[in-house]
Order: sequence, then C-alpha cells, then structure tokens
Amino acid sequence: MSIITTLEPIFKKVNVKNKSQRRFLEELFDLLPSIRGRFNFCNFARFSIFNEVTFRRNFSKFFDWPKFNFAILKMGLVSPTSICIAVADASFISKAGKKTFGLDKFWSGCANATKKGLEISALSLIEINSGRAWTLDVTQTPSGLSTTEEEGMNKYTRIDFYIEQILDCLPYLQNVFYVVADGYYAKKKMFDAVLSINKHLITKLRTDANMRYIFDRKENPNAHGNTRYGAKIDWKNLDLNRWIEEGTHPKLEHILIYTQELYSVQFERNLKVVILINTQNGKYVLLASTDLSQSGLEIVEYYSLRFQIEFLFRDAKQFMGLNHCQARDEDKLDFHFNMSLAAINLFQLQMQINEESDKSLNSLIRRAYNTRLVGLIFDQLNSKAELDEFLDIKDPDIQKIINLGQVLYKKTG
Repeated sequence: MSIITTLEPIFKKVNVKNKSQRRFLEELFDLLPSIRGRFNFCNFARFSIFNEVTFRRNFSKFFDWPKFNFAILKMGLVSPTSICIAVADASFISKAGKKTFGLDKFWSGCANATKKGLEISALSLIEINSGRAWTLDVTQTPSGLSTTEEEGMNKYTRIDFYIEQILDCLPYLQNVFYVVADGYYAKKKMFDAVLSINKHLITKLRTDANMRYIFDRKENPNAHGNTRYGAKIDWKNLDLNRWIEEGTHPKLEHILIYTQELYSVQFERNLKVVILINTQNGKYVLLASTDLSQSGLEIVEYYSLRFQIEFLFRDAKQFMGLNHCQARDEDKLDFHFNMSLAAINLFQLQMQINEESDKSLNSLIRRAYNTRLVGLIFDQLNSKAELDEFLDIKDPDIQKIINLGQVLYKKTG
C-alpha cells in the first residue's frame, strides 16, 4: 500500500476540505522518504513537482496536527480497547541565527550540557501491550522562560508551558489515566496540574528526596496530638523492613524492587514511592506515582516505557530531518517539527498495514527512493527506449532522470 493510499482514510477522519492543502500534504508525505540530502525548502523543490515558494507558503498555514496524529494512532492500535499512557518529554534542536524564533539555551542530552539552540516539547501516547510510541503533539518551547520554580512568585516558567501543552491535548487523553515524565517534570505545579484533570503522574525523584513515613497510629497507640508523619527518611541508611518487597526487576534480576506510601515534603502530598536497588553496586533509583493503589511493578513498567519517546526523536532526526529546517519564523518551524514526527507515525502505520513491522524505517526509505526513481524513469522514457540505438544520453528526458536531486547552478555574468 502506498503512502497516499494510507493517507486517504486519515484525511477523511481529519476532514481536510481544502483541496490544495490536501494535495500538498499528499505530495509532501510521499516526498519525505524518497529524497536525499537536507530537509529544507530548496531541496524539497529539487525532488518535487512544487517549487520552493509553494513549500514556504504551505509551511506557514495552520494544520491540526494533534487531530491528524490521533487519527493515525487510532488506526495503528493493536486493539480498540488498548490501554495507553501519555509521555511528555523535550528534545534539543540544533539551530543558529539571531532572528530564529525561540532561540535560547536548552539542555542537550547528547552533549550532556546546556547549549544554544531550540527545544521542542512532545506529548506522545504509548500502547502498553505493544510498547509502540505515537507522537500526539509537538510544540516549540519559547525563549526567555524561567527554568526554576520560585516560591511566592507567579512567574511563568517552562513547567507552566509544558502543563499548557498537556491541557491543550486533553480532548485526546480521555482514555488515558497516567502521564509519565522524567525527573525534570517532578515539580509541585506538575503534580497539581495532572491531578486536577483526574489523571496520575509517574515520575522520577531525586536520590535525596525529602520524604517522611506515614505515621502509623496502630504502632504508636499512645501518641498525642495531630501527628501525621514520622521521621525523615535517611536514604543511605534505609530500613527495608518498613518497605514492601515486590521482587526483582522483570528483565534485570540483580535489581530489587521495594515500595511504600510516603509523604513528600516538597510536593505536599502522599506518593507511592518505588526504590530500585542495584545489588551489584548498591546504587538506587526512586520512582513515584500519585496513584497510591498502583503496584510497584506497574510503576516500573510504565516508567520504562517512557524511553520509547526517545526512539521517535532519534528516527525523526535521523530520517525525517528534524534538525534541518531553514525557516526562522514560529509558524514554519512549528509545521516542520510536527511534520517530521507525524511522518514517523505515518510510516509506522504503513509498515504495520503492509505487515512489515519487523523491518526498519531505513528499509522503507530506501524502497521509497527507488520507487520514486523507477517511476520517474518509466514516465520519461517512451517506447523507443526498447532499442539501444534510440537511447541518447543527451536526450532531455534522460537528462531529467540523471539530474534528479542535483544542485544546478546558473551562470552569472
């Protein structure tokens, strides 16, 4: 099944009525896996029937990407009743230029340092049974936002921005009950926001998190006053007798899992805390969930699935030119970032429909390029090409094939 055929039922669900925009999107997604070089307006035009101006103009138009991605997701689920979790994460985008929207200093995981560039915030849905991740929405992080939570001040921070993205996508999260995010998102604002929409947050805590045991009246029947919490936990001298052992990690037998309901002084609420202890080196990791009835093994499973979003970022950067956009204004950048990750969704769906889920995205891209090239050859060659003596290497039709994707320079002077 071709990409355009795959797009037809999706466009019906999204209700794309504008024929020119629909034609452009069909050409764009058919083009993406079959070009070579950078994914920018100039190179798009070299491989496409549209010129550079058409790409620039259409990249500035609005398109409902969450609705488009959600339609792909519904078609790609293993079962209509499949359980999904929402995963929030950000990714650094290399970009220079003083006039580029959103240029600021952001954390780069690859460089393990703060670098000047752009950042995108992505919200994805991950199917529990298959472990497959689907991008729902991509939004560029604005520049100039505070990175710290300052008590007593109503300053708008990056955490507020990430929360807004989740709230904007709420119509697509009706059947999602857990939001999973890494340790950066472990902020009081995030806990309060997720609980306010009747969902639970699963995240990672600092290894020195300020936690207290819940005061047990049964163990202290003679205690007076309104004491609710016990002593502060010393993580380096932890009394595991007060914790519930849930066995070993499903994939790593040297990691032990213990759980306990604790009170967080920082977040001002009770949390289901999971400690994973590495018996080989003594190191530990703390995970937490606002769902006090959730098992420790399920918390570990859901947090482990969070890493699937990193594969979406990897594939978009490696195959769909996530870092290649040459635009500088907000609308074109937003279109490019969403286009790159939506393309990964679409190609995942196409491989699933074609029963090629065991193959890599690289295989699909190579096949798409060859298909486009062979199609152009058959379109340009006529019946005389059957005889070698009629094949002229200087023939304009043959040259058109040879020059596919070639950078042609105009003579000046």
